[in-house]
Amino acid sequence: MAILAILTLIVAVIGVVLLTQVMKLFQPGERKMQQEVNNMRLDMQKWVGELVPIDKKELELFSLSQIKQVLRKRWTTSAKGIFTTIYNEPIIAYSYKQFLGRGRHALLYARSASHEYAFWIRPKGVQVVIDNKLVGTYRDNTLLSAKSGKPIAILQPETQNALLPVRINNREVGSLVSATPAAGKGLSQRAFEFLKNDITEEEETLLLALSVLELVNRKVE
Repeated sequence: MAILAILTLIVAVIGVVLLTQVMKLFQPGERKMQQEVNNMRLDMQKWVGELVPIDKKELELFSLSQIKQVLRKRWTTSAKGIFTTIYNEPIIAYSYKQFLGRGRHALLYARSASHEYAFWIRPKGVQVVIDNKLVGTYRDNTLLSAKSGKPIAILQPETQNALLPVRINNREVGSLVSATPAAGKGLSQRAFEFLKNDITEEEETLLLALSVLELVNRKVE
């Protein structure tokens, strides 16, 4: 009887542990989301010091390749990695976590040397936060301003050249490639086929926000 009681207790404890782990995977509310973002931020700290600041030159060298990439698919999907230049310089680190629930619920946190990006991905759209400021909601390839509700950035459909043009405040500032890197390529494939020479800091920040979201989505979906 004592052995049976001990076995029952062990099974109960295991059940509680499993239930606790599963509950952590359910879609977060506002407070839980902020807690998850803080956890991702702390986890990314070990990589932040490695990141090379992004200027016009680094932006042109931004590649589709990653280092330290991890992709796990169990009950849900989680991923992390660092995007590099074509010369393997680390420039943007990210962490992604999906939650259980109806529709897609996930968090994506990304860091460059100078900016922080957080994306709360939900069925009705993606809340985009840059440097702790709510920029807007991204849905149907369009980022709508949190202040005005008007489009401020658009990732346009793929063109015949396998490019995704990006428009910021009604101006095309660059084109993200839609192809994946060729196997065994000596230099990694560039992420941007075209970039405006006079791109502003605001345009660059929004361009990177939409591009990182798109590139991570390709990996996890």
